[in-house]
Amino acid sequence: MPESSKLDTMLPHAAPVCGNARTLLFAIRRMAIHGLNDAFAANAMLAAYGMRYRKPLLLVRALLIDIARSARGHVIVAPCCAPRMTAHEHALLSAIGDPAGADTHIARLLDSGKTSTAVATATALNESLSAIGRPVAL
Repeated sequence: MPESSKLDTMLPHAAPVCGNARTLLFAIRRMAIHGLNDAFAANAMLAAYGMRYRKPLLLVRALLIDIARSARGHVIVAPCCAPRMTAHEHALLSAIGDPAGADTHIARLLDSGKTSTAVATATALNESLSAIGRPVAL
């Protein structure tokens, strides 16, 4: 199998073009790999969102906790340097960027009866980012 088709299989989605979504993807990847208190993730959000970074940072942490507690299996994230996204990362960003369809996106990661908390957290994160003028667009 050629290298490009392996990459397309493992990372089927293009990285977001929106700078806000890219920052959020970086923070999600850093926290998923290095822990919820990763300083690089916090610094990236501070640099992108200014002094109003704390609420979105807290909500990203809460969303990752919600996902980890109720995940069907392993949630796969790519390294921070990857130019594309995994299906799970795409589902998370889609849930954050589209609160109306968040239940559908989160259901790809979690058991069907356990989506309500993660959906509420993703919606709150979307509202928080919109309130500071940094909405997520995919």
